[in-house]
Amino acid sequence: MYKVMDASAVTVILVMAAMLTAPFYILWTYVASGASARKGALIGAALGAWGAVMTWFCLADVAASMGPLGRLVVPACWATPTVILLLFRDWFLDRPLSQRWLVGLQAWRVIGAVFLIEMARGNLPGIFAIPAGVGDVIEGVLAIGVLLAYRNKPAIGRTAVAAVIAVGLTDLAGAFFFAFTSTAGPQQLFHPAVANQPLLFPTGMIPLFLVPGLIFYHTLSLLNLRRTSNAKVRKMTEGTGFGAAGAAAV
Repeated sequence: MYKVMDASAVTVILVMAAMLTAPFYILWTYVASGASARKGALIGAALGAWGAVMTWFCLADVAASMGPLGRLVVPACWATPTVILLLFRDWFLDRPLSQRWLVGLQAWRVIGAVFLIEMARGNLPGIFAIPAGVGDVIEGVLAIGVLLAYRNKPAIGRTAVAAVIAVGLTDLAGAFFFAFTSTAGPQQLFHPAVANQPLLFPTGMIPLFLVPGLIFYHTLSLLNLRRTSNAKVRKMTEGTGFGAAGAAAV
């Protein structure tokens, strides 16, 4: 038996639109960066398969039937793609990726406003919906602002990229904290009048499917930033004749 939230049509449309376009966005990130289109297609296909499984998981409310282990579902979902990325970083980043596309994905975070819509409809408690929704909108607006500020420049500045990553991860950490501590269980610190059921469809697809992709992209952006910086340092070192021996001496 499937269990769904009596959500607004706007929420359903925005969440489903984000889910359907996410695999293609990953593909185009690789294509637009001049990297392997085949690799982008493989990653996008894997994300699509993940989305299909998580849709069933969310609709069937599997986490609720898992007892205490159900509270580990969200952190496991958030960590898994990024752990895979860290283990196989050389495969994912054999060529530099465009920070415009990596930062651009975070602009989608504005759809986090659906949490506020569902709070207004009485489906989510404010203790979770406000920090999650407002934080997502702030991150999305920041990402859009960075893209606009650098639209006529050859590359996005390192500080701007770092700001998008820092604000984005801080927002996700806050959303997780308030979701975890306002959901029924021994860890519950807040007891809102509206029961917090953040994993019900459709809003449940945000933590189960969209957020793992956002964290993956934040990590990809950070690794890409570090590799680009290291490459520039090596190029400058070689250009000045400093070389490996000089670097070792320092």
